[in-house]
Amino acid sequence: MNEEEKKGCMQMLEEIRGELKLMRAELGHTRELSERRLAAVEKICEDHESRLRDVTAGVTQFRFWSSVTSGGSTAMSLLALLKSFVYKM
Repeated sequence: MNEEEKKGCMQMLEEIRGELKLMRAELGHTRELSERRLAAVEKICEDHESRLRDVTAGVTQFRFWSSVTSGGSTAMSLLALLKSFVYKM
């Protein structure tokens, strides 16, 4: 291999190294961007999960109080019925 061919190979090697450096920088940028996006999605999911838990707790409380109220209405109706029979006797 003569001097000119060696010089050409060295130049090509430097170009390849430059391209590799650019690709690594781009990969680092892409990785950082992906990590930020993932963090944002995870935050949204956590927020959504907490909202679902809050709604579920609210529905459970509503059902409980609805049942208590319904049960109380039933008890009051039975008492009124018994009272009406007692006063008729």
